[in-house]
Amino acid sequence: MNPRLLVIVGATAALALAACTQAPDQAQVQRDVEKAQAEGQKKVADAQAKLDQVNAENRKDIVETRVDTASDAAKNANTTPTRNAEPGTPANANANKDVANAQDKAAKKTADAQYDVDKATAEAEYDVAVARCKAQTGSAEKSCKDSAKSTYDSKINQAKAKNANQHQRG
Repeated sequence: MNPRLLVIVGATAALALAACTQAPDQAQVQRDVEKAQAEGQKKVADAQAKLDQVNAENRKDIVETRVDTASDAAKNANTTPTRNAEPGTPANANANKDVANAQDKAAKKTADAQYDVDKATAEAEYDVAVARCKAQTGSAEKSCKDSAKSTYDSKINQAKAKNANQHQRG
């Protein structure tokens, strides 16, 4: 084999090895962390705004249901209870049932919106953690990312369980 070729191959291998063990640029890592934090804050704020909107719509729907049932009861005040209600139930039982159904529907919508907030929070924290992991090299970086992923998975599973629990209550 040509000695010049051996020198070139050796120098290339040495440069490649040096590049693998070179410490990451801490300033770039910090910029990446700050970017991940800003994007995460936006994601969480958007999800929180959606939750706030859902809560407002739910309050409105429940109030409208109460008004509608009260209005129906007032219109039907001169009729017999059997026309307004199912046989064997008081006239206001159906009204109460309508309000309860509206509240149940609202609780499920709120649970879904809260899940979105919890998920956005977990994603934001994961993205920041991964950005911070880039400050490390080799197996330490991999271990850091694995830990971040494990924490993320745990938080997502908690959010799913919380959401499922809220749906079962209704």
